[in-house]
Amino acid sequence: MYQVIKSCYHCKLFANNAASALTSCGFNNWPNIHTRLAEHENSKKHLQAMLSCCELQQRLSAEKTIGEVVEKLIRQEAKCWHQVFERLVATVQFLAERNLPFRGSEERIGTPHNGVIELLGKFDPVMQDHLRKIQNKEIHDHYSGKRIQNELINIMGQAVLQEIILRIKAAKYFAIILDCTPDIRSKCRW
Repeated sequence: MYQVIKSCYHCKLFANNAASALTSCGFNNWPNIHTRLAEHENSKKHLQAMLSCCELQQRLSAEKTIGEVVEKLIRQEAKCWHQVFERLVATVQFLAERNLPFRGSEERIGTPHNGVIELLGKFDPVMQDHLRKIQNKEIHDHYSGKRIQNELINIMGQAVLQEIILRIKAAKYFAIILDCTPDIRSKCRW
């Protein structure tokens, strides 16, 4: 009369090589369902599967699974890189506003003619840890070279340009004031 096939959820997920009909193909012998369910529920494989399921539920609720630990490490690493990048952007912005050099003649960290990033490392624990990782060769991309500096300046310049364009479009009237410095030939250059 009924064609519904039932299977044991716990055994299907957690039992290893279970041979019961409730785990492999399901069960549709409805007149004997009470007997078969009682046998299945008292079987060793079903009890082990239930125990595994309960342990997993406890680990999930306590956030103690391997996936949770790895995800937490990934979040911490992302937070650390965000903090480093935030400091690099603030440094580039500060130096660009004042037309100061980002670094000395050397691009390698730890050389005498390097720039501001090592100075930050003396006072800022995030940058200190970042510089330690660079010196111990734990990371290879440190994002304090000339390419990232120029890219950050270009990105910031585009953001400033977009803000100026938005303000001009929103304003009814606007004026542009230019300031120039003449060179030796007394010609204004811009």
